[in-house]
Amino acid sequence: MCSLEPIDLQNEDQFNEMRRQRLICGWDSNLQTLQSWKEKDKIKRLFWITIPHPSIGSNTIRTGHISLDASSGLLEPDIAPENRTELSISSFFILPEYRSLGLGKRAVNLVEQMATTERFGNPNCRFITLTALSKRYIYNKAPEWQGVWARLGLSPPSFSIQEWYESLGYVAWKEEPITEEKGIDGQIILLWEAFMKKDLQSNIDIVVC
Repeated sequence: MCSLEPIDLQNEDQFNEMRRQRLICGWDSNLQTLQSWKEKDKIKRLFWITIPHPSIGSNTIRTGHISLDASSGLLEPDIAPENRTELSISSFFILPEYRSLGLGKRAVNLVEQMATTERFGNPNCRFITLTALSKRYIYNKAPEWQGVWARLGLSPPSFSIQEWYESLGYVAWKEEPITEEKGIDGQIILLWEAFMKKDLQSNIDIVVC
């Protein structure tokens, strides 16, 4: 069973561990980005995804991390960061050696609970929003979809992260090319992301227009 522990990026050891994990992740790993996260601690809440250490008493293993942001602005672009009625999951990563333990689903479930409770969330929080790589990169064999990985010099993903979030109740309502990556030829490639949301206040399915 995993738990979430608040991250203190002012702590040098925790900062270095965060950078190590982001380097393995391959996204948002530069020092400038991580330094900026230090200054956003009131609107970007970061948590270690931990499990009990099997042999060292009460110590835990930091298997990954996840953030609960004050506002993504996905549903309401002008929403103020202090208004925590819309929160966002981002910066979500689990180390490869721990991915077969079901920690991802548990971490998302815990973050959703936090979103509707005081301290990190708001009882009036209605939506959790996020973006996920479009599943067309898995199923569309056209060069601009599956062929993009060769242009990036990367192996294609083994599963659809969009479908993974769909299995947890998240619904996509639009897609846009918003993530910039540099190809092996130096050109910038925009990756399409699915904009997804989950209604925490209703058991009624969200109608997507």
